[in-house]
Amino acid sequence: MPFSATVGSTTVSGVVAKGLVKQARVLACRITNGTPEPDANCASGTTGNDGSYSVTMTDGYTGPLLVKVMSTAASTMMDETTGTDIPYSMTLRAMAPSVSGSTTVQVTPFSEMAASGALLSAPMDPTKISQAIAAVQNAMTSLGIDLSVMPMVDLQHDGTDATKLGMESNMAKQLSRIALAAKNSPLLKDAGGVPCNAGTTASQQIACAVSAMSSVMTSYVSTDPAKLSNMMSALNQNATNVTMPVRRADGSISLQNVDMSSLASMQAAIQSAGMGAGAATAANTMMAGMH
Repeated sequence: MPFSATVGSTTVSGVVAKGLVKQARVLACRITNGTPEPDANCASGTTGNDGSYSVTMTDGYTGPLLVKVMSTAASTMMDETTGTDIPYSMTLRAMAPSVSGSTTVQVTPFSEMAASGALLSAPMDPTKISQAIAAVQNAMTSLGIDLSVMPMVDLQHDGTDATKLGMESNMAKQLSRIALAAKNSPLLKDAGGVPCNAGTTASQQIACAVSAMSSVMTSYVSTDPAKLSNMMSALNQNATNVTMPVRRADGSISLQNVDMSSLASMQAAIQSAGMGAGAATAANTMMAGMH
């Protein structure tokens, strides 16, 4: 009998947030010969009510990948300025230079910026994707953006690592600033030059702001200086009354209203979400990691 090899699988998972994106369609698309495969050929899944997703490619694919998170009739996202869910009516993307086995890919407006830059520079390859990610992180140095960071505070997995919790709370803060900028700042504009905050709904304003942020990228390594300056000025929002998602130790999601400039408020938030002893020390470290 001839030998039969069993092909392993590749699983891509993470969290989608602007804020938490729920019940959206997720596509994991292989990139071959510098081009993402058609949507119909991509592995697919759906985000949960905690914004998480997990998609498995049963062919054991290894290599560069595009993740696309698309809206459906049931899709919502949390508006951090109100703590309520609003329609999710856009597409967020992220790219990974290489996936294999089990790979984490977080999807946020910041990963959308990197994907936008990389897609402007087809054909794509792992080097270009890595450079696009680095270009966004470099442009966002003052905000402490790291595209690998989970966009929520994760007490379930990181409750004993205050430094990691600080990175996660910083990501939550910067995502909150996008929502605030979309509603309050005239500096983020659509392709026709109309300020995003002129939109009639929060969903429209936020989708416009995300698109404006992506337009900052002019290639996988370069940004438009004027647009970047406007974006950074727009994101200079005081996140003093926003909703921060926290994954409790039992895996459930707790939405905490928090002043992200206040140590006392941050400590109260993580205590309310279930952190007991060590909350004061953790909050100090978390605040030190925020920008």
